[in-house]
Amino acid sequence: MRKTRGCSPHLGWLGRLFLILILGTGLAAADEPKKFTLINVLLDGTKIWLPSSIVVQQGDEVELTLINKLDDPHGFEIKAFGIEQVIQPQSQMTVKFTASKAGAHGYICQMHPPHLGGQILVLSK
Repeated sequence: MRKTRGCSPHLGWLGRLFLILILGTGLAAADEPKKFTLINVLLDGTKIWLPSSIVVQQGDEVELTLINKLDDPHGFEIKAFGIEQVIQPQSQMTVKFTASKAGAHGYICQMHPPHLGGQILVLSK
């Protein structure tokens, strides 16, 4: 039978501590909101929100920074999550919501329907 060295119990505790730190960090990261920046720009004569799609998991807390680079106020609406805002020219705002409904949900400028919007894809868990 082989003798164990005196530092073995210390390595066991060190390993457990390391595991707790790793798991704790993972849980903390899961609680962080999913952050995205969407910018309203003029592209080849068409006003558009970019990026045109974002993907999150159902239940995620979502934080969108909306930036209007244009000289007129523009809207941002996601009907499925009760979001309806107006972003003033050359300014930005932040909206937060929980992605509670799975599926593809459009976002548009409710003030100017011909403008191109995009979609938020909420994947079910």
